[in-house]
Amino acid sequence: MRKILFFMLLLVQLTAATAFAYTNKEDGFKTQSPSSANYVEAVGKHFYGFIDDNGAAAGYTECLSSEQASKFLGVPFSTAAFDKTYSDILLLQRNGISNERINQLVAEPVVSPLFAFAENEEPDYLISAQKFGSNKYIAVTFNVNPETEPVTIYYTSANDKLYMLMAEQQTAVSNAVENRPENTIGVIGGADGPTDIYVKDNVLAKETNKTFLKKFKTVKPVDKNTVFTFGEKTANVKVTLPDDWFYVQLADSRYNEEAVGITVAMPQEAMALILKEALDIGVTDIESAVIASQAAAADKSISAELTDKKDDIMDIFRHGIIILSVKATDKSFSDFVFDNPNKTAYGVNEALEDIKAALIEQGTEFKTFAYNTDFKDGQGSFSLQTELKPAETDFYYTLVAEGKVIGKAAYLAFVFDRNGDDENTALKFWNGKTLLKD
Repeated sequence: MRKILFFMLLLVQLTAATAFAYTNKEDGFKTQSPSSANYVEAVGKHFYGFIDDNGAAAGYTECLSSEQASKFLGVPFSTAAFDKTYSDILLLQRNGISNERINQLVAEPVVSPLFAFAENEEPDYLISAQKFGSNKYIAVTFNVNPETEPVTIYYTSANDKLYMLMAEQQTAVSNAVENRPENTIGVIGGADGPTDIYVKDNVLAKETNKTFLKKFKTVKPVDKNTVFTFGEKTANVKVTLPDDWFYVQLADSRYNEEAVGITVAMPQEAMALILKEALDIGVTDIESAVIASQAAAADKSISAELTDKKDDIMDIFRHGIIILSVKATDKSFSDFVFDNPNKTAYGVNEALEDIKAALIEQGTEFKTFAYNTDFKDGQGSFSLQTELKPAETDFYYTLVAEGKVIGKAAYLAFVFDRNGDDENTALKFWNGKTLLKD
């Protein structure tokens, strides 16, 4: 079965109605962003994607480079050239011309570096002209067969820029259906009594998120290089990133009514390596990711194969910033931490030493391991800096960790760079962080 793999699709398949928020001034576009407190965002210098509230909908927008845009049409790109191709496709559609003829009007249907296909696969596709609101799209639909859900990429243009969008939402399901047992999506009557209708893994059917496509807007691009940053509200920090990095940010307030946050920032090169490794082990979507993880847990040979690829997998993680945060609804945790600050500090020190001992036992080597803790007056913090070589690898990392507890909020940050690279990129940008707000 042919499948298309795209980094955002792994997120999109988890994916809710949204409201305007995200603007990319340099690339000249505005799009919807999450409207709830529970979401996932994936953001790069030239792309933005989101999943909103419990997987009801998702959207993705990428501004392609002029070189990539020219590959799409096969000629030097301009909005005028795009509009002409759109009109030609529409004319052929209305006159019932074959799909093969229409497909010839687009030179390369996939030009984003964030797309990847499984080796030796060239999925079939259909090209069409579509319009949502005032926006004209050249749509490329892959995997049009009864066995798989189609995946559609939408292209539009303004100001001589080419934009690529994906938009998906779950189809509406009535309360009567939602209240059926797990995996049951309906009941039909029959001579032998009612019969349940099941859907695999209780995954609701997907449809195009037309609102996202309608509300996409273009604005005049700002003719200057804008700084690429991310903010973490609980940690109250803003971090500037290199232009060739991306970050994924998750926010969830459904766990014991506490606001939990996870932010991961890495080079985009790592994204390509993640795609390659995922394809190599047969992961093409959320369903296959779950199947692969279950198989690895049950089959020692698969676990051994992953161990053999450890260097390839570790090569993905050359530089990175990871922030875990939580904001509680009450002060119970804070009261526990500061009821006896000296005891808390001792406990943190002891835990760090225990972690070091466990890692050494597993084969990790340390050059340095220095830490400091400070808990007093309702504020607590710790910092750690170490150089370590993970077990069964041939390279050292510089790792900096820091954590803080202030009132009801706490965060833990890990910043790492692989030694031997040109510079400690992650640490440099983390040290240059500023306060998100005073």
